[in-house]
Amino acid sequence: MAIPITKMITIGLLPNFLKILYYKSKGAKIGKNVRFGLLSYIDAKKIEIQDDVKIGHISFINAREVFIGKRSKINMQVAIDTVYFFLDSDSVIMEQTIIGGMITPRSSIKIGKRVKIFPFSFLNPTEPIILEDDVGIGGANYLFTHGSWQNVLDGYPIAFGPITIKKGVWFPWRVFVMPNVTVGEYSTIGAGSIITKDIPDRSLAVGTPAKVISSDGQYLKNFTYDEKFNIVKDIIKQLSEYLTFLEHENDYEDNGDTIVINLKAENLKILLVKNFNSIKIETNSILISFEEINSDIIKSLKDKDIMYFGILSHQSEYFDNKYWKIVSEFFSRWGIRFHLD
Repeated sequence: MAIPITKMITIGLLPNFLKILYYKSKGAKIGKNVRFGLLSYIDAKKIEIQDDVKIGHISFINAREVFIGKRSKINMQVAIDTVYFFLDSDSVIMEQTIIGGMITPRSSIKIGKRVKIFPFSFLNPTEPIILEDDVGIGGANYLFTHGSWQNVLDGYPIAFGPITIKKGVWFPWRVFVMPNVTVGEYSTIGAGSIITKDIPDRSLAVGTPAKVISSDGQYLKNFTYDEKFNIVKDIIKQLSEYLTFLEHENDYEDNGDTIVINLKAENLKILLVKNFNSIKIETNSILISFEEINSDIIKSLKDKDIMYFGILSHQSEYFDNKYWKIVSEFFSRWGIRFHLD
């Protein structure tokens, strides 16, 4: 992996606005509110970075083509070296992650929406790696699309092949994925597993090598409507406690089908409602609707600058507001993520 030291200590030291001007002078498309950290650098022939992207300190990307979607983050000390790098919206690559290895004409990594790669992971895209939407790659995970060292002519094993991780898959810590593997949608892999062959959709697989111990989603709990609502109520109660921990004093009120967190100092209310058709929503509120919000109501909320979330429908819209961000990130702790525009 070639580390662009000279560029990192020259262009990487430029103030953010000068760095953006430099990239634009090279033909890059860069959106609004993009932030480059100290000593960060991108070396690519084609660059497109959308709005609200943040790249941390001492991070670099070497590629021919780079695309980073809206609101995505590359944290500090991340090293990326491949031919084609695609990171879709609302995704995060955390600290001390390495993406790189032997380069071929097929070297590429495509990362979908709402994906999170946790620290100390190593992804080797010698052959293509695809991480579809809502994939979680835990810390110290290793995805290798090639394995070779000993002489193939002497009969030693050599492997080259792509890796595809379908949408909604979760890898906890220390999962190792070998070449020529596809992990099916919404599968869950046990910590410390080594995946050597394909995993079907909605499976639970554990071990070395990983074996499917439950398939077709049979390991999932089947909650009733009311049980789901009670889970969300408990999350909101914990949110109130978390806000207090952050020194945002609040009053918590449980009215059965309606929960209110009242942040008096900020003159802001966070409301969870099961069905809000008969409830008057005040301005300067964050509405959390358990059920789907229809388009007419969304328009009315937007006209009043009311922030909103639809839990079962994964609805929301990006608001540049710290409390909207706190609520969104807090729900993500329970795997509840929202499909933003």
